[in-house]
Amino acid sequence: MVRKSIVMEEDLWESLKIFTEIHKDSISSVIRTAVKAYLEEHTHTKNDLEYKMRILTPFVDDEEQKELEEVLENLTAEHLETGEIIKLWT
Repeated sequence: MVRKSIVMEEDLWESLKIFTEIHKDSISSVIRTAVKAYLEEHTHTKNDLEYKMRILTPFVDDEEQKELEEVLENLTAEHLETGEIIKLWT
């Protein structure tokens, strides 16, 4: 796990504190659960090529990131078509 600082509206924080007190849960646990649910609902991680490339690609500098994003933006269905299958051994 990592430790990070987050910023949120004061009234949201107060609601979160009350919720976690009632449900005997930690604020961190509630936030982790909410983020996981949000990501599952809003990303198509199994089929999203851009998402996969960002996850699998090591950190890159700003110039490399820009280049990757341009390549991804210009992908077409033709780029994703399978070419001729060649057997390398029999």
